[in-house]
This record gives sequence, C-alpha cells and structure tokens, in this order.
Amino acid sequence: MARVTLRPIRMSDAEVCFRWVSDPDVIRYLGLLQPPATVEAERAWIAGVLADKVQQQPFAIEDEQGRTIGTCGLRGIDRQTGCAHLGLLIGEKRLWGRGYGTAATQALLDHAFQTLGLREVRLSCHPDNRRALRCYHKVGFKISKIPAGDSLFARAEVRMVIDRQTWEQLRGSERA
Repeated sequence: MARVTLRPIRMSDAEVCFRWVSDPDVIRYLGLLQPPATVEAERAWIAGVLADKVQQQPFAIEDEQGRTIGTCGLRGIDRQTGCAHLGLLIGEKRLWGRGYGTAATQALLDHAFQTLGLREVRLSCHPDNRRALRCYHKVGFKISKIPAGDSLFARAEVRMVIDRQTWEQLRGSERA
C-alpha cells in the first residue's frame, strides 16, 4: 500500500494547491462553491485555516519521496461533542487510484482518534465519486444514520461516519 506523511499545511503550498483547484477534473467532486481565482486567494484561504487552530487542522499529504501530492484535514472540530468533519484531496491526478487517499485517510483518522481524542469523524461525499466512496468504506466509514438535513455543499451528497470504537476494532485487526 502507498505510504504518506501528513504535515501541517504552510503558505508555501499555495502555488501547488492553486494548480489543483484550478483543474476541473480535480475539483469535480469537491464541495467548492467557488474555487479561488488567484494564488493570492489561495494564500488567503491557507492563512484563514492556519489562524483557526481550534476548529480546523489542515495538512499537506506527502508521498514516499516527500513530494506534496494533496491536502486533507479536519474542520468543525467540536471538542465538547468529540466530532469533526474530514476533507481530502489528492491533487496529483497521476496518483489517483494508487492507495494514497486511503493511506492519508487512515493517517488522518489516527490523528483524530489518538492525538485529538475525538469520538467520531464525519464526512460528506459526492454520490458519483466512486473512488472516494471505496476509500472511505475501506477504512471503516459507514453511511450515516443521522438525518441529512440541509446539504453542506448545495448538491447531492452521501454522508458517512466512523466512530472511535469501529476505528479501534479495525486498527486492532490490522495488527493481528
């Protein structure tokens, strides 16, 4: 399986992130209502998420050679309820379908449950994004039983959830 390292996102990631969000194939299933129009707008977005250490933890995803290949993070972190929302983007299209999304999702869940002590991680996914849905199922996410309510992204979506107990069971079976 692919191996990744998560590191905090930094301002120097703005150019590569802007390249990704400028590609219609890459953002096809993202919840972006309006992608950044300039590198400066991408820098402003990065500055905003870096300033919010309480409710957001954004990361860059690096491959085995240390190349930045995507981003992921937790947002809406609610320490009182122990919940957060996961987001993921593998920006390098040539690496799609090679396990990097799965590896990054597992690393982010390790961070959410081990480091932050969360009890549940949620996500929303476009129903046509089959690659992402396979990835999320593979690491233990299930379709959420929580009523959908309003769409987070003004489009159809699949809501999924994984709790600490499920994550612990899956991690234990991987080690056995």
